[in-house]
Amino acid sequence: MTDLPSVSLIIVSRQRQTALLRVAASLRFQSYQNFEVIIVSDAPDGAFLADIPYAQNMLHLSFDEPNISAARNIGLAHAQGEIVAFCDDDAVPDPNWLTDLVPPFADPTVASAGGFVRGRNGFSFQWKALLCDSSGEDFPLAVDEKAPFTKIAYDGSKFAKLQGTNCAFRRSCLTEIGGFDAGFRFFLDETDVCLRLAQAGYAAAFVPAAQVHHGFEQSALRSASRVPKSLFEIGASKRRFLEKHCAGQSFKPVKRRFFADQKHRLIRLMVEGRIEPNQVSALMKTLHDGFDTAPLKGVAEPATPIKRGFNPLKHNPLPTGTAIVGSLLLGRKMLRKAIELSRDDRPVVLFRFSHSALFHKRFFDGRGFWVQTGGVFGKSSRRDSPVQNWTFARRTHREMGRFYGNFRLTEILMLKLFRNLAILKPKWPSKN
Repeated sequence: MTDLPSVSLIIVSRQRQTALLRVAASLRFQSYQNFEVIIVSDAPDGAFLADIPYAQNMLHLSFDEPNISAARNIGLAHAQGEIVAFCDDDAVPDPNWLTDLVPPFADPTVASAGGFVRGRNGFSFQWKALLCDSSGEDFPLAVDEKAPFTKIAYDGSKFAKLQGTNCAFRRSCLTEIGGFDAGFRFFLDETDVCLRLAQAGYAAAFVPAAQVHHGFEQSALRSASRVPKSLFEIGASKRRFLEKHCAGQSFKPVKRRFFADQKHRLIRLMVEGRIEPNQVSALMKTLHDGFDTAPLKGVAEPATPIKRGFNPLKHNPLPTGTAIVGSLLLGRKMLRKAIELSRDDRPVVLFRFSHSALFHKRFFDGRGFWVQTGGVFGKSSRRDSPVQNWTFARRTHREMGRFYGNFRLTEILMLKLFRNLAILKPKWPSKN
């Protein structure tokens, strides 16, 4: 048994089973040992999860409505953990995500915590820390990224805004405020929760080390290249947020800035050649239509809590892992070795380097391991100089020290054309 707080990890998915399978496959590598997994998706049952390790311990709930708040409330009703965490179906959390995200809840005044979100290349950040006001406008917040977490109390004006793909809440506090507002079907759902928790007197925490990689997969509302297909739901949610939290106030200036920001985003997409000029006006019309639609009435209340046993995903601790290093010429050999090791639940990072200065990317392969690609002389951070004079071994040590310290990698397996060389106990350089 463990004395760690119990956590219910809830993942909502709609029309993205391939992406969902990838994040589900990654969860067995979480270092936290006391969490259950609840998946709420539009699939009729959980049969599609059958080949995922530990799928038998995942609770699948069918819900076929395009409403993320209602789906999250379904998951919340079935959650048994003291803490409920949320991650999107098109994201993959780092192995120490929950281990880093849970400690702030030792403070009884903290009701929520959230981490940083990296983008598609695995290095750049989409979101760090943000504050938000009652009109739903964001304000960047500088926090000490070396501190375990930064506690944020509500000052009556601005509150901590957490990202829905990387957040956790004390379950008793979330149920106390009524869960998620199902009137927010797609946008501002977690922002509304963060504001209501702040108004109830609870603090939040930003946890820089608790990181999630967010892929922005295709959906009914956006393309695979992040081009929106419709802005109706964004407009409708913004109107609901203003009606709910700015009642009696004139929100014309907020609306004007909001529409200007959305139009600026569309024009940028047009300049990049990702949408046609006539699509700008068409998409702006959907935004106006959504905003001008009367806010939803009679929104369904959160589901009645379900009593059941807490079912952790797994009970065995995460073993130490291996870094596999080699050139593109050894791609197949490296892949076979990564698959072999990951079948034993062993964390694996595959470093596939080319003799070039290509920028690096990193991602989780659904077959059970992380991959970092790029040139051995290339950049993996914007702060890097354009060209690095590295050897394969030195580059590997540097990347492990900067980005994989929490993966518990203790072995480097360097694959060469005619032999293998294992180097135990790798050096851990600083993260500068």
